[in-house]
Amino acid sequence: MKSTLFILALAAFSGLSLTSAQAGDIETVMKEAMKGNTSLHSKVATGKGTPEDAKKLLAYFKTLPSDSPPEGDSASWKEKTTKLIDAAQGVVDGKPGATKVLQEAGNCKACHSVHKGK
Repeated sequence: MKSTLFILALAAFSGLSLTSAQAGDIETVMKEAMKGNTSLHSKVATGKGTPEDAKKLLAYFKTLPSDSPPEGDSASWKEKTTKLIDAAQGVVDGKPGATKVLQEAGNCKACHSVHKGK
């Protein structure tokens, strides 16, 4: 019985991070999908991620357009987040050159210079 409860608790906890991101939390997406050289984005954009990694990254990115950016206008936010979604979808779909497009779309400075809060 204890092992069953442990497994259920572990399953619930493991889905927590993506569930949080699905709620539209920009900070969670940045932390869990974009931050660092070993991030989910980095793995997928360099071709080192699995198909499941690419799908998870796409799911994170799909939450972004519904949020309001900390700074900057909504049109720019929508444009940048749509590029991220389209690029991740290209990787999921196996389009040639998709990882390069994802690398360009995921340029942190291009987005942060306009939308990152202080």
